[in-house]
Amino acid sequence: MTTCELCGFEFDAGDLNCHAGCPLGSKCSLICCPNCGYQAVDESRSMTARMVQRLWPSKRSDDRRKAPSDAADAVPLTHLATGTGGEVRSMTGMPEARMARLSAFGLVPGTTVMVRQRRPVPVIAVGQTELAVNEEILAQIWVLPPRG
Repeated sequence: MTTCELCGFEFDAGDLNCHAGCPLGSKCSLICCPNCGYQAVDESRSMTARMVQRLWPSKRSDDRRKAPSDAADAVPLTHLATGTGGEVRSMTGMPEARMARLSAFGLVPGTTVMVRQRRPVPVIAVGQTELAVNEEILAQIWVLPPRG
């Protein structure tokens, strides 16, 4: 079973029909979530992914997709002060369309996000991208705040 990193939907990647319509056919190394359409590289089929994995071992492991052991420490972004941020752990209660739109900007579990401003509208930074969002969205993004 494969779990979508975006929506958490579990599916069997071997049963996907997306390769039939793909111009690359059997050489396609993408896994497409049947629930939300999120595409991820199938590292077992991609020679480039395997080579990169050997050169730079991933800090990410399969158990990172499970509930984190330190989930009790996670807080919604509404609880962080301006200028602070943390690692995104989950996006609870968010519609799939909103999650898909935010993921296009790089806002997915595992990324670092920072609260840039609160007024007149909340602005968050994901890498070099700044997004203006409402308080409802901030409350749905749970992060691990910086320690110390």
